[in-house]
Amino acid sequence: MRRRSSSPRDRIEHGDGVVSHPARSGLDTANSENAGSISLVSKDANSTRPTWRQWLSIIVMVMPLMAGCDGCRWTQSPDETADDETTKLPAFTSRPTQAYPISRADAGTGGSPDGFIKPGHWTTVGFALRSNRDDRRGFVQTSGEALKPSSEFIDANAIIPAGEVNLPDSITPRSALAKSIVTQRPVVLPKGQLRRFDTRMLAPMEPRKAIEAVAMGGEFVATDSTSRMFLEPSRFAALQAQTYFMVVLTDRAERFTRLQTADWVRPYQNDLSFYQTRDNYRIVIPPTEGVLPIAETALDWTSTSVLFWDDLPTRALTRSQSTAIVDWLHFGGTLVVNGVRAADALSDKAWAPYLPIVNDGSEELAADPAAEFLRSLSVPTDLSIGKIVEGLQGETPEITLAGSPHVAATPIGNGGILWERRVGRGRVVQSRIDLLSDWITSWTSYDSFFNTAILARPPRQYRVDQQAMNLQREANEPVPQGLSNAENSESSKTADADGLPPLRQYFVGVSAEEVHPAINTNVRFASRDSTFVRTIDDVETIEPNANEDDVDADETPTTDKTSPLSAWIAPQLWTHPVSGLGGWKDDSPLIVWCRETLVGEVGMSIPDSKLVFRSLLIYLIVLIPINYIVFRLLGRLEWAWLAVVPLSVLGALYVARAAQLDVGFARSRNEIAMLEIPRDHSRGHLTRVLGLYNSLASQYRIDFDSPDAAISVIESKSGQRNDGMFTSGEPELKFGYEAGIAMQGIAVGSNSFRALHVEQFIDVEGAIRIDRNDGERLPHSGKVLNQSNLNLLDGYLVERDMDGVMSFASIGELSSNGQKSYQLNQVPAINAAQDLPMGMSDVIERLMSPANTELGSAKLIARIDQPLGGLTISPDCQQVRSQTVVVVHLDYPHRPAIQPDENLKDDFRPKE
Repeated sequence: MRRRSSSPRDRIEHGDGVVSHPARSGLDTANSENAGSISLVSKDANSTRPTWRQWLSIIVMVMPLMAGCDGCRWTQSPDETADDETTKLPAFTSRPTQAYPISRADAGTGGSPDGFIKPGHWTTVGFALRSNRDDRRGFVQTSGEALKPSSEFIDANAIIPAGEVNLPDSITPRSALAKSIVTQRPVVLPKGQLRRFDTRMLAPMEPRKAIEAVAMGGEFVATDSTSRMFLEPSRFAALQAQTYFMVVLTDRAERFTRLQTADWVRPYQNDLSFYQTRDNYRIVIPPTEGVLPIAETALDWTSTSVLFWDDLPTRALTRSQSTAIVDWLHFGGTLVVNGVRAADALSDKAWAPYLPIVNDGSEELAADPAAEFLRSLSVPTDLSIGKIVEGLQGETPEITLAGSPHVAATPIGNGGILWERRVGRGRVVQSRIDLLSDWITSWTSYDSFFNTAILARPPRQYRVDQQAMNLQREANEPVPQGLSNAENSESSKTADADGLPPLRQYFVGVSAEEVHPAINTNVRFASRDSTFVRTIDDVETIEPNANEDDVDADETPTTDKTSPLSAWIAPQLWTHPVSGLGGWKDDSPLIVWCRETLVGEVGMSIPDSKLVFRSLLIYLIVLIPINYIVFRLLGRLEWAWLAVVPLSVLGALYVARAAQLDVGFARSRNEIAMLEIPRDHSRGHLTRVLGLYNSLASQYRIDFDSPDAAISVIESKSGQRNDGMFTSGEPELKFGYEAGIAMQGIAVGSNSFRALHVEQFIDVEGAIRIDRNDGERLPHSGKVLNQSNLNLLDGYLVERDMDGVMSFASIGELSSNGQKSYQLNQVPAINAAQDLPMGMSDVIERLMSPANTELGSAKLIARIDQPLGGLTISPDCQQVRSQTVVVVHLDYPHRPAIQPDENLKDDFRPKE
């Protein structure tokens, strides 16, 4: 057989040389001898020593056997360690909910780390939530509940005017307010990130009792319903009716300790006094890291009376927060601008138009104007001014704000250091100096100055607590001699640790110590805080603060125009005993009037349970025994069955007639609203009472186009029955899903009516104003300019001077971007047109009455016959009727004159 020669393909590389294929080694050797062209370079074929390539292969195969027990490494990677740690954590963690405005921890929490809340007011609350294991998406439901009602019963008649403001039987006093409406908002939780969210709540309250706190809880529910978690519960301390927030915007929180202990925050009380004083203000200094924890709608600013702006730049605010503050200011808020730093912070074009001083940099403070300023606002017995002025003449000068005052600004005191300017109903107080400087805080009259000049509160005086003195005389306590106040230097005085007798603080000329909310806040809404009576004779107010000479038989002081506090407590005010002024009130006189008018417009009188039982009894008697007897006597008993149908129809007609139900349509929406617009402002506060009526049971949803809105269901006895018959669950508020808020689950039963209380801030795209100079009062003749998008009908100008004289002018129709000339005439009263729809004649006449017009005020009253936008109701209503009364404020009452306190507590210190 022929052998073929080997080729290079038959050879395998090995070691350092080339080795022939084993099967062909002999042949290759023979061939190599003959050919001579192939040389062997390999080692001896019989050698068994491993080569370096063999050793490398062995090492590679053995290396996996040298690894740890997990097959790859001895230790875990950082990611795997983190995963193991995550599995040890709960699926979610949360932090307690906090009520806005939130105070920084180093500024003090007042014993309530979760914050304070004012019952009956809308408030923003914030909570923090983290998903520890996965990215999660879902929603959070929250609600609040009133805790521990005070055993002290509040007599509503001591504050609420009698007569027309009494609730009708159809309105429930809302004991259900012990719990708030359930709110819902969406949340997105990236794994491991602590996220902060905001939501809103109408703080619950007991109608006639003060509460100690509000508990708030919530639950996170995942979108896929695979995860649920209860939020950490929170407890908010409840503010009393007269207590309001003072919010301080500063990065220098330590400087404001002096204000926390001031006697205008909480009236002075020494060790020997038995009377428990009540807070006037709760000072809050929000943390400035990140987004400021303050509300973003003016509807949630009603519990705040004063905003003290120190050095925080305006960029720290969101646009919504800035808009909310401006709205709040126009409706009565007080903005304090503190010195050069605050003026620089507010120098942008959005805020500068409201400031009393035109910023022109800074300069040194001269001693003479400072001394003049101190003397003009000092308590008569103050002896500290000389030393302060001497210190101002030292080597280190104080810095003050330079610039001229605005034409509409007015000075407070002498020296040109402090100025104020009216902005709508509110006021901006601007100081050229830092109000927390050491030289002014050392002023003995500093608390008096802040009380009267900054806060515009009435002057006060200290008096010896005679009750405490008598008790201590009986206890044979030691008696100090030589008190500096001659009137109170009797030998029966007893001193506390500071050497002072038991003192109590009163307003000058007033014997009662209770403080009316109108003293501490100027925030007002006509739809919430007005008596809404027809004549002055209907206003029978009984107030907690008054002249000691004006006390009735049960020792309850009353208020009239001669009272020292009449400039602060107007008889037109309707004050709630729990929520005070500015609170959300489903039972305010205007809301009650609107609801009753809507019931009449729907043509419906809600029947009670007696009608149902009586109708059923009559029907059964006619249907069975009478029907049987009649046809039995006729000998046609079989006809009794045929008579059942007409008898049933007649019975239904009887019930409909007795219940006075108009069932001519499937759904209807009737609306009566009030739009209140401050002076020279392009935004207004709109209050609506919506009446929804059904022929068949339905559930409604209302969506708003902005977050500047709030809504509640006006509960009634009939409404509660309808809830039980036609619905499951309560209405629910939704925040954060769309541009505005929404309420869903509003149930209206078959042939039933339900009323809703809705409030919004809306933009009318321009002011309705008088053609006049800044700061000028209403002239008796001139032009009304309508720069808004509103078409006004049946307009009237109303003015009431400081003597109570009324003046009127008929404007008639005033279209958008139009103007009208007017001439005021002094007449006792004027009648509105009597054929206006939906009770508009009555409401306009009420608003033009002196009973609803403060001394020194002027306003324009008109109506709109079309529903204003801003909300969508679904399902849609086939019949819609709407009337809105418009109240445009043109002038506000004069500010009470500045008067310092009458004395100092040091006046009662024994002489050395």
